[in-house]
Amino acid sequence: MGNFPTESIFTNLDHLFWRIPSEFDSSAFPWIIWYIWKARNEKIFENIDKDPLEVLRLADKEAQLWQSAQSELHNGNHGHVELVTQSRVGDASLDSNFSGYRCFVDGSWKESDKFSGTGWFCTSSNGEPPTMGAANLRRSLSPLHTEVEALLWAMKCMIGADNQEVAFFTDCSDLVKMVSSPTEWPAFSVYLEEFQSDKEEFSTFSLSLISRSANVKADNLARKVRTEPLHITYVNNIPQEWLF
Repeated sequence: MGNFPTESIFTNLDHLFWRIPSEFDSSAFPWIIWYIWKARNEKIFENIDKDPLEVLRLADKEAQLWQSAQSELHNGNHGHVELVTQSRVGDASLDSNFSGYRCFVDGSWKESDKFSGTGWFCTSSNGEPPTMGAANLRRSLSPLHTEVEALLWAMKCMIGADNQEVAFFTDCSDLVKMVSSPTEWPAFSVYLEEFQSDKEEFSTFSLSLISRSANVKADNLARKVRTEPLHITYVNNIPQEWLF
């Protein structure tokens, strides 16, 4: 078993993600595990053998690209804008000490449904009650389109509430890559122009990647509003049975 604490896969995954000593860099572990899983599926379903070293190199490259996207700095006309680097995955990467507002955003998309769902959940550092929103839209072209729409709507809601210092969080890695390198995503240029314009309304802005398990409230709102039969927008007056 090497340095693993037990023979349990789940216990060992917990060890890798959250209990590794701080002197070890565990930031690439999610990509390594994901690419091992992909290689396993290709072997089982397509009879394709992948070189283990090549799988490891690819996973490490993807991890570095993500870190680069997270770390890129932008300077807007109305203050400093930063994409925050986080070395750990999950709730542990969310610092309990923060200023301003935290806004968790998510989109929900299903090909067979009439609507896409967007949701956000916002907390304040000064102890104010959380605010939240859920809205369904005519189904977007793809899940990624819905993620962008969810972020843009959440930004507009924060602007409308005059929340100027906001850290946004998403579990969509492509969304983080997109806003940090907009020229590489020409198909989303209209969305990104709107994003750039809205971003300048904030004195402090960041967008960070978190795990799905750290984004359950926004995910729950987006999924539930997606299945509504009629077009609906909720801000704060969320149905009681939706409240997690």
